[in-house]
Amino acid sequence: MRRIILASTAIALTAIGAALWLVPGGERVSAPVVAVPPPPPPPPIMAAVLKGGPGGLLPVADPDALTLSEEGVKALTDFARRSHSQALLVWQAGALQLEYYDPALQPGDRLDAAGLLPGILALLTGIALQDGTLAGIDDPISRYLPEWAGDARGRITVRHLLEGSSGLTPPAVPPGADAAAWTLSAELVAEPGTRFAPNGYEAQLLGLVLSRARHQPVADYLATALWQPLGARDASLEAGSRTGAAYLQCCMKATARDWLRPGLLLLEDGRVGADTLVPRPWLDLMLRPNGHSRNDGWRLRLGWPFDPKGPVAAKAPFTDGDTVFMAGEDGSRLYLSKARELVILRLGAPTPDWDEATLPNLVSRASTLAAAEPRSVNGKRVKKANDLNGKVAMPPITRPPPIPKVTVEPLEDGGHSNTAPNDRPLTNLPAPDLPQNTKP
Repeated sequence: MRRIILASTAIALTAIGAALWLVPGGERVSAPVVAVPPPPPPPPIMAAVLKGGPGGLLPVADPDALTLSEEGVKALTDFARRSHSQALLVWQAGALQLEYYDPALQPGDRLDAAGLLPGILALLTGIALQDGTLAGIDDPISRYLPEWAGDARGRITVRHLLEGSSGLTPPAVPPGADAAAWTLSAELVAEPGTRFAPNGYEAQLLGLVLSRARHQPVADYLATALWQPLGARDASLEAGSRTGAAYLQCCMKATARDWLRPGLLLLEDGRVGADTLVPRPWLDLMLRPNGHSRNDGWRLRLGWPFDPKGPVAAKAPFTDGDTVFMAGEDGSRLYLSKARELVILRLGAPTPDWDEATLPNLVSRASTLAAAEPRSVNGKRVKKANDLNGKVAMPPITRPPPIPKVTVEPLEDGGHSNTAPNDRPLTNLPAPDLPQNTKP
């Protein structure tokens, strides 16, 4: 009897369940459709890596044998705190003499110093000329950027990008998912070569030119040709998410020690150990006044001659007259004096009253090593009234020469920046005579 009751109950439940799934007419009720939203699009900017190596060790000076006086170290540390510096490194006589970090930071932290990238890209350009990536610095960049063929912007040359006279203004829109499209959207506001107005965007455009000429992402070329041979470790970049192409006008982060390495390369005349990485003739060109400013080379600023009203913001002369430096709009500074075997790196936000001579002069006063006497390539001592070869007598400089006047020429097409005159020839001078695979 009990079994009969259980069986009847099961049959009844089954019938009820079937009824619930049926509508009049015997049709089955459809399950409700839930709309699944599409995945969100990727952000326009993504993180990328500038691949480094294992990281070569930098020698650190014995605390009991520093080349900086105790009072000098204190003065430099106080300066770093007052100027809100994130990092301050001093290299002299083949070793780190001072390594200061903001208390919230560690030596292994990656810090932004993308303001140094224009100088680093200038070094990479010298390598590109030596290895045949570029045929010359006076090539119109339309040779590598077909989008600008028949365009006034195509008349810009690599030389213009190096010296900061491209005539371009950075794109008005923020960087997006396509780095190449963003780079090519800049407007020309002055005839190339007539306006001296260096900016970080020109490094971005130079990177695109090198990438197209090399048929390789510029971050990969920079990594293998320069960054890794310097002994630097991985650094971080930003890239457009659509193509993965890097942005080089901002936001590169590396350790302070790795940011110091380009200065060591300049100090050693382009050599890393026994190998020549950047040809010495190219460095000589970078250090030559560029024709628009007597205190500016190719992304290197020159501390001499001193002029309180000149382009270098300094109230007093540099103690070491051979001081040259890279200066970024982000407050990064990389100073160099070969006479003192000295490289100084400062990272941190810009300060409105920054004086370019203050920090290097503090280090020079703190140094217990006398500056080497300047000598020519043939070893002869160079006197103040002689040229660099010690041969041709020159009058002593009593006051700086007048500042060159730069005339900004309007575009030849009457204001439309993207049309090139059909009758304007494009110059294509050969590359400088650089040695191939030079050894010291």
